[in-house]
Amino acid sequence: MIRTKIPLILIVDDSDLTRTSLTRLFEEYNCRTESCEDGIYGIQKAISHKPDVIILDILMPNLDGIKTLQIKKVIDEVKNIPVIILSGNVNKSNMLAAMENGADKVIIKPFNIDELVEAVNELLGEKLERKINPEIQSINFQDEIVNDLQKIFIESFPSQKKIIVDSVSMRDRNKLRVICHQIKGVGRTVGLPQVSDICRNLEFNLASDKIDWNFIMNQCEKLFSLVPKTQFEFNLEK
Repeated sequence: MIRTKIPLILIVDDSDLTRTSLTRLFEEYNCRTESCEDGIYGIQKAISHKPDVIILDILMPNLDGIKTLQIKKVIDEVKNIPVIILSGNVNKSNMLAAMENGADKVIIKPFNIDELVEAVNELLGEKLERKINPEIQSINFQDEIVNDLQKIFIESFPSQKKIIVDSVSMRDRNKLRVICHQIKGVGRTVGLPQVSDICRNLEFNLASDKIDWNFIMNQCEKLFSLVPKTQFEFNLEK
C-alpha cells in the first residue's frame, strides 16, 4: 500500500538531547515529529496527533514508559499505534514488562541509527527515504549526524555539569543518578563512549547502600575531563 501522508513520529523522552537528536534524524528521513518529556503528555499527544509510531523511553518523571504503555493499551484511540522502547535502562524485567504491555520493539541506548530506522521501517511497513542534498551526497550521513549531536551535547554540558556538582555537594544521590542516566544514554550516540561508561559506573555505585563520595567525585572529574571544549571555550570548572 502506498502511503499518502508524511509519517509522524512521536518521541517521548525526558532527555533534551535524545529528543533533539531523534527530531533531527527523522526530519532527514522526511518524517514529521512531535516530542515531549513525560508519559502523561505522551498519551495526550498520541490521542490528539495520532502518530504512526511512538518512540518511548522507560525512565521518566511522573509517568514512566511501562506505565505509559499500560495506559495506552486500554485507550481505544491509541492502543494500536506501534511503540519502540528506546532506553538505556533496559534490563530483563523491564524488557519483559515492556513487551507484555504492548511494546513492539526494544532498542537499547546508545542506539545505532540504522537499527532504529530499520525498526521504524518495519512498523510502518515501508522504507523511509532520506533527503538527498546534491551538494553533500559524498558526506557520510551517520558521521554528519554524530558530529552535529556532539556539538549539541557539548553546548549543553555546562548546565549538566552544574547539576552534577550541586548534586554531589548536596549528597543528592537521586538527582545525580537521573542526570548520569540521561548522559549515559547519549554518550556513545554522540561519539563519546567513555562518557557513557563512566556514567554507567556512577549509576551503579549510586545504587549501593553505602556510597563512597570520594570515589563519586573522582569519577565526576574524569567525566568532566572527557568532554572536549569547543571553539566557544566553555569553562567547565564553573
